[in-house]
Amino acid sequence: MGAQLPLNRNERRSKAMIPDTVSPWLAELVREELLPDETILWAETPKPRFFTAGSTATFAFAVVWTAFSLFWVASALGFQVPKFDRGVDFFALFGVPFVLIGFAMLSTPIWAYRNAFKTVYLLTDQRAITFVGGFRMTIRSFHPRELRTVYRKQSADGSGDVIFNAKRWTDSEGTSHSEEIGFLGIPDVKSVEQLLKQMVESHRRQAERRVMERRDRDGE
Repeated sequence: MGAQLPLNRNERRSKAMIPDTVSPWLAELVREELLPDETILWAETPKPRFFTAGSTATFAFAVVWTAFSLFWVASALGFQVPKFDRGVDFFALFGVPFVLIGFAMLSTPIWAYRNAFKTVYLLTDQRAITFVGGFRMTIRSFHPRELRTVYRKQSADGSGDVIFNAKRWTDSEGTSHSEEIGFLGIPDVKSVEQLLKQMVESHRRQAERRVMERRDRDGE
């Protein structure tokens, strides 16, 4: 194994900004994602919660889905305990996969809690980055031009969500859906919102300055 190169100032500061609650492999993934001249302004892991906005909606739907699936199977069996000495009722078995899907959706809050330990949010001097764990790690970057609408959802204890983007889609039945994207379930949400807006404003002023300098050069 070769000798490691010394860390430059940005790398040392970025390493120090990564929370201690982040696992070593995730911290390494964060460092690999950063550009050489990129500096972390803020980093945090979400507070583990069973019921988030996404998991609550899925859980509520799963309750109805599972109840209906169980009722369907029970009705297919004539609301009686099956007697296997008469053979298998394949019509009733048709509903079993739907029951299993319902149980899987009911476990969504558990996965939401577990995934919080594999999630980290970063705000750098160049972009906002989300590392969201699950079966696979999803990494999303949002540059200042994509952060035009920034707002927060705040709880009484000061924690909450900073929303800065949204994903919208239409399913096969024509129903519209949306997913809020941002730093979710973080402490001191107001300060993070202000820091994010300051970064966006700084880039806006830099862009305006470059335009003015270009005009001045063209006018000479």
